[in-house]
Amino acid sequence: MSTWRSLLSEIEKMPVVDTHEHLMPESVRTGDEADFFTVTMSHYASSDLISAGMSAADMEFLRGAKNDFSEKVKKFVPVWQKAKNTAYCRALEIAAGDLYGHRELTAETLPLINDALKKANVPGLYRDIFEDRSKIRYCVWDQWYSDTPAYDRFFKPALRLDDIVFIKSRKDIEGLEKKFNINIVTPETLQEIMEIVITKNKPSGLIALKTGLAYDRTLLYERVTPNEAAIALERIMKNRFTDKEVKRLQDYMMYCVAQKAYWHGLPIQIHTGLQEGNGNYIMRSNPALLAELIMANPETRFDLFHGGYPYGGELAALAKNFPNVYLDMCWLHIISPAYSVRYINEWLDTVPANKLLGFGGDFIFAEGTYGHLKIALENIAKALGARADDGLINEREALRLAKMMLNDNPSELFAL
Repeated sequence: MSTWRSLLSEIEKMPVVDTHEHLMPESVRTGDEADFFTVTMSHYASSDLISAGMSAADMEFLRGAKNDFSEKVKKFVPVWQKAKNTAYCRALEIAAGDLYGHRELTAETLPLINDALKKANVPGLYRDIFEDRSKIRYCVWDQWYSDTPAYDRFFKPALRLDDIVFIKSRKDIEGLEKKFNINIVTPETLQEIMEIVITKNKPSGLIALKTGLAYDRTLLYERVTPNEAAIALERIMKNRFTDKEVKRLQDYMMYCVAQKAYWHGLPIQIHTGLQEGNGNYIMRSNPALLAELIMANPETRFDLFHGGYPYGGELAALAKNFPNVYLDMCWLHIISPAYSVRYINEWLDTVPANKLLGFGGDFIFAEGTYGHLKIALENIAKALGARADDGLINEREALRLAKMMLNDNPSELFAL
């Protein structure tokens, strides 16, 4: 047996802390009339099918709960053959095989997979997939989907404050005023709203703050004085603002988020690198752009997402230079397994091992997380197996590093 396969058999037994999920609450999932396509075409593989040439109209047909399943299969299979080489699609194949009995997605197997998925879509689905099959102890759960965790013991919420940071117009301010019944006249009022939201969510077991603004703007958050922020807010309220003033206020508010994270003893999770979907500006999500924000907040812990793909070297430099930066591989293993294996080795050459967080499913649906974890464990085993084969470590050390990445490091960062 090759070294990595020997390691994998042991790594698969390890407990896992999942650093990032978008999962819908189980009650929502099991309460819907789900079929294979309404579930799986909500995330990731759908983007690769569109990239391969599927029309937006056909994708919407696949997602339609009341559309004929056999017609869905006809639209799906020809494009699937063009895209199934990607790791997004491989995660679906793994889940379909292990959970529903058929790994190949064909016109013949899809009705059988669909029947099995429908049968499994009952309360207890998450416990079966995550805890029993995957040995996931906890999921850090991005609360964008709902204000209520699926069940408290398993899901540990991360809170977004992006709507308070990403102010673009007077309308956005008026929306916050209505939502919180507060008259916003200064940036300090916006900070008060942040405090209200954090305090409200702490009793639910809040363990992190989260921002995903790399989808909408650059990660370059520059230092702004309180007076500059106040002037920018005033001009936005008077509808006499420029794009520079909008950015100035947003930059200031992100520094406030970083300070709030420190004051409340919470790490802040930041999306870096590739944006999900089709079409965006990758250059504005380079993690290196965060250096000024990180340098200005040395006591705040920054959990930087997605291995920075494709900026793995830049991410390594940040994690190497700054004690408060952590390198998170959530989503990364299905963006590119080859990149993941290569950069685990590079990161272990450059970054202290306690700063590597090895897995986050980053899925809306449970089956995706299951398939992703299978790929992730294989990637970690391959990377550590290569180091063992090169004589850099022995197998005992390889297993210690795997446990650190999968369980110990995230447990320490999130105080689990």
